[in-house]
Amino acid sequence: MRSNKFLFLAIFSVIAMAFSACKNDDEQPIPEDKVMVGFEFDYVVDGEAYDTSKVYTINGTAVKFSIANFYVGGITFMSEEGVPTEVTDKYLLVTPEAGMQEVSELEKGHYHMVRFFIGVDPATNSQSETDFTSRDAADPLALQFPTMHWSWNTGYKFIRLDGKVDTDADGIPDAVMSLHLGNDDMLKTLEFVTHKDLDPGEGDMHFEFDLAKALAGIDLAQDHFTHVDDFPELATTFRDNLATAFTYEHP
Repeated sequence: MRSNKFLFLAIFSVIAMAFSACKNDDEQPIPEDKVMVGFEFDYVVDGEAYDTSKVYTINGTAVKFSIANFYVGGITFMSEEGVPTEVTDKYLLVTPEAGMQEVSELEKGHYHMVRFFIGVDPATNSQSETDFTSRDAADPLALQFPTMHWSWNTGYKFIRLDGKVDTDADGIPDAVMSLHLGNDDMLKTLEFVTHKDLDPGEGDMHFEFDLAKALAGIDLAQDHFTHVDDFPELATTFRDNLATAFTYEHP
């Protein structure tokens, strides 16, 4: 009986150690002096919630959206003293359904500003075919559907806004809207004053993307298609509007 008891205890100890090792490997808890930061982008259209089933009026034209996706990269946090903390090799593919996405672990403390760009950096945007095709499926920069890439040798679509617009003033969107930005000169850097105190459980940051502001000053009944090189003036207006289309939502 005693030998059976010792055998049971030995087996139980091995199982407990194995379970403990697996638990530690899987969890990898965040150090107490760091906080996981996440970004979430709330989509609105002139203050109204974004809805692909709804028809909006923007600049006097009826508009219905179907796709509104973009890349966020070059993420940098600034301390009160202006000391930057750059998050390298990190991209977010933002969609209306994306929700909160992890960015990086940062030291606890106060972060005065955050900076990022809408698009993909020039080096990555000029990658080789092997660079592109070898990316893991979970990589935001890998092949996407709907596509966020022109082709492997012509670069990414930094932001794509698709839908339909009304061209005959009957209130019914009837023509395809396709506003796609790419090319290095279409990269748009944005800065936000955040006054964010990072503490455990307080790492989420919320931004608002107003699609009506992204289309400000554009006669959508006439100008509703650009893939940059074909209609560069429209592309430039769309790019420049991004500076006011995005805002940081203070808690």
